[in-house]
Amino acid sequence: MKRLAYLKYLISIVAAVCLIAGEPAVAQEAAEPEQGEVGQQEESEQQAEPEEPDQGAYAVDTNDDDTADIDTASTVDTVIDDSRRFTLNGDFRPLLNYADRDNRDGSNVTDTTGQSRIRVKVYGTPIDKVQFGARIAGKCSTNDCSAEWVWDSASPGTNGLHEGQFTFDELYLHFFRRELFNLTVGRQQTRFVLRGGVFSRSLDRNDSNNANVTWTDGFHFTFRRLAGWEGHFIMQHNAADGTGSIRRGPLDFSDSSARKTYFVGLEKTKPLGPIVQRSIGISYLPKSLLKDTTLDGRREDYLGYVVRLAARWPQRSEGIRLRAGMELGYAPETHVFDAAASDEEADGLAWNVVASLMDFIPGHNIGINYGQTGAGWLLSPNFRNNEESIELRYVWRPKNFPTIDARVRRREDFDQEPGTLRKREVFDAFLRVTWQFDL
Repeated sequence: MKRLAYLKYLISIVAAVCLIAGEPAVAQEAAEPEQGEVGQQEESEQQAEPEEPDQGAYAVDTNDDDTADIDTASTVDTVIDDSRRFTLNGDFRPLLNYADRDNRDGSNVTDTTGQSRIRVKVYGTPIDKVQFGARIAGKCSTNDCSAEWVWDSASPGTNGLHEGQFTFDELYLHFFRRELFNLTVGRQQTRFVLRGGVFSRSLDRNDSNNANVTWTDGFHFTFRRLAGWEGHFIMQHNAADGTGSIRRGPLDFSDSSARKTYFVGLEKTKPLGPIVQRSIGISYLPKSLLKDTTLDGRREDYLGYVVRLAARWPQRSEGIRLRAGMELGYAPETHVFDAAASDEEADGLAWNVVASLMDFIPGHNIGINYGQTGAGWLLSPNFRNNEESIELRYVWRPKNFPTIDARVRRREDFDQEPGTLRKREVFDAFLRVTWQFDL
């Protein structure tokens, strides 16, 4: 309980720092708006200067972000090229996985598998200010590549599509006004990640991470002109038997009150000194938490708060530089961890830190990530609940050539699960290639 009380205090401090740190930049932006910047003063508009040509979707400024776009961008960030009415592109990500697992029942399993994910997308602007997009995504492995077509609101597995399955992971309409807001309706990709250079970790929302295929059904509204901050509101539809995103048990959506869940967030990526990302997110899942871990037990609302900070030094996009960040999450209401033993709630604290050394040799990057996730934190696609993990990753990003990643990682249960013989321990590694292409 002391740990949770300390967490509440710490989150309050970090959130205050995120907001207060933006005030000097707000004042400066109001006093000295840059020419051509979103949110110019009315004085500039009254000069009747020629407007910039509308380029379609809002072109998101990532400030030379060290973290790859393929791992950070949401559907709402898609940029339209007006020179082509429709665009066809995609990506292919094969990887070789190795895993050595000491399971909770005392058994040990070691396996090596080849996997791949392919996605092909078509999108365009059939009418002004409206974009249509559709993408087919699928997974194959050395165990199964049967090319089964699925079309369900809920993902078939805990991490999205099973191997050998294909589906639409994007099928949407995108309404936008370039300088003010975007609205995406339908099946889409949503992400709110810690921009950690080598890593793009998330405690709450990160569709289709690694080689997974997941999605969000609903709408995503973004609002700009918030003094450099970008506001987000997501309403997600869930099926009775699950959702398209990765959510951990004992979250359950079979109750009619749990069919819609909500997310609000703020993010600012305009640098303030060495700070290159400030982000706050709140997830609200009504009547989705099985308090006693049983369907006939109590149901409660589940609420999750996340704050993120990332920094880069020196402040440049080329040459050797350090990028570091932290992400902190807290759920005030969690399930009973061991109902047979006591009424003590599971730990709702989750956090991780990253540090990346970028371009230590041009194009070569390396990073380390350490995190702890309490048993009561049920929202993360990247971290299982009740787990401690540490990962070392190397990324080579050659120009005009596919990106190559290699990682080694160790994970262990934070607390021993009730009714098990031991904690689960996993050592795994992968070698991965990511090829993005235009057709």
